[in-house]
Amino acid sequence: MLPDLRLSLRALRAFVAVVEEGSITGAASRLNIAPSAVAAALTQVEEELGAQLLVRTRARGISATPEAHQLAARFRDVFETYTGALAAGRDTAQGLTGTLRIGYYAPVAPAFLPGLLAPLMRDHPALDVALHEHDNDSVQEALLAGQLDVILFAGNDVRPGITAHPLFDLPPYVLAPDGHPVCDGSPVALDTVARYPMVLLDRPLARPFTDALFAQAALSPRIVARAGSTEMVRSLVGAGLGLAVLAMRPATDLSYAGDTLRAIPLEPALPRLRLSCGTAVKHPRRAAAAMLDALRDWASTPAAQALIVG
Repeated sequence: MLPDLRLSLRALRAFVAVVEEGSITGAASRLNIAPSAVAAALTQVEEELGAQLLVRTRARGISATPEAHQLAARFRDVFETYTGALAAGRDTAQGLTGTLRIGYYAPVAPAFLPGLLAPLMRDHPALDVALHEHDNDSVQEALLAGQLDVILFAGNDVRPGITAHPLFDLPPYVLAPDGHPVCDGSPVALDTVARYPMVLLDRPLARPFTDALFAQAALSPRIVARAGSTEMVRSLVGAGLGLAVLAMRPATDLSYAGDTLRAIPLEPALPRLRLSCGTAVKHPRRAAAAMLDALRDWASTPAAQALIVG
C-alpha cells in the first residue's frame, strides 16, 4: 500500500531552505518563489508534524531548533533518493548512457575485459567507457573515493565499504619457453621450478604472492629478472631468461616478440589467487550493474575456464 504523501517536495525544499538561510526572504530568493509561498510551506510542514520547529523573531528573523536541523538533514536524504530515482528512471527509458568508469588490476583484465565491453557498447551506442589501470590497492582506493564505478581486483584483502563479487580462484602455474625441460605435459613441483632461473612479475600483489609460495615451501629461487608488466615477463621468458610463476594466462601462446610459450600446471593444493569484481554502492546505476552481470556470467563460461591453468 502506498503511503499518504501529504507534504510535497516543494514544501520540504522550502523548509530546508529556511533552515539554511535563516529567513523566509533568503529562502524565497534562493528558490525563486514568493515569500508568501515559503511561509505557507513552513506552516504546512509544522502543522503536519504537530510541532513548531522554527522560532520567529523580529530582531533575528528565523532560528531553527536542533530538531529542525535534524529534520532538514533527513529531508536532504529524501531529495538525494528522489534525484537518484529519477536518474534511474531516465536510464531505464533511455538505455545505458554516460561514461562507465572501470578500474582494473593490469595483469589479468586485458585477457577478457575488452571482449565483454564490445557487445555492451554495441547494444548501447550512448555508452562510453573509461578504463584505468591500477594495482590492487589503488583500484580499491579509487573506487571508495568515487572515481570508479566498477573494479576488477585480485586477492582476499577487500576494503570496508566495497561489495565484492568473487569470479574464480586462480591456481598458480609455471610459464616456460617452448622446449624447456619442465614442458613434459605433467604438473611440475615447486621445488623443481626453484632449480631454474626465475623471472618475477614485480607488482604489489603478484610479487608477495609468488614470494609466499616459495617461502612456505622453504625454497629460495634465483631471480634473474624483474618486470612490472605481464607482457614483459612473458617476453623475457620467451627469450629464455628463466621461468615465471603467474596466475592467469592470456588466450595466446605467443609473447610480444613472437616466441612460443607454455603454461604448465603447478603441483596441486597450492594457495590460489582470487579474482573479484566490485562496487562501492549496493545499488549501482544500470551501466555498472550490466558490467557486473557480464563479468559474473562470463566467469562460468568455457572461455573463462580456458584462461585457468590447472
